Amino acid sequence: MGGISDEHVEWAIVNRLKAMLDEPPKTTFNVTQSFALFSSVLLWTKNRAWVAGNHGVRGNWDNPADHLAHDVREAMRGKLITEAPWSLTQIIPRIALVDGDDGPAKRQRRVNDDFETMTAEDFFKWLRDALAHGDGRTICPMHKVSPRTGNTLLAGFRIVFEAERGAARRLTLDLFHADMRRMGGTLADLFCKALSGGDRYFEQEAGTARIEETA
Repeated sequence: MGGISDEHVEWAIVNRLKAMLDEPPKTTFNVTQSFALFSSVLLWTKNRAWVAGNHGVRGNWDNPADHLAHDVREAMRGKLITEAPWSLTQIIPRIALVDGDDGPAKRQRRVNDDFETMTAEDFFKWLRDALAHGDGRTICPMHKVSPRTGNTLLAGFRIVFEAERGAARRLTLDLFHADMRRMGGTLADLFCKALSGGDRYFEQEAGTARIEETA
């Protein structure tokens, strides 16, 4: 039977989120907008890709889409989150520095050392848990006042959450604007390619189908 399947619609949703990360709709709230888009991609793809649960072993699922979604998780295994294509920031970016506070020592300040040897699979699970399960304040905006203009500059978000459930150790993530756009777009692209199985006809159908969004 033909027609538009759930997988077509799911592909279209994640692909639309990626499109808005790649070419953001015009707004003065670009960092806030990217955080919303990145979080949506993360929550959707992580939840879908973890069809095997915490153990991560492929099951004997009847739905072929479950196997395709699990492929996303397997593709992240053995890939460090600090390496391409994810490239989590490790040196504080210049855009996050305020005027007059960008000397050599400051420019070389390291961040995100907690994730230096973490795989993309473990990172996205940790981050999803931090965003969805955190109690109290686990997320804070990273902002500073420019002494030159007096404006408050929003550079990204700091996320502090336990290393794993019930652990005393907490990890600190500095998530900058460029990270959200790069990693969110890469994650969405990985998910869409897995869901389509590389079938260009599927992608064309999902991309051009009349999938309308009601108000």
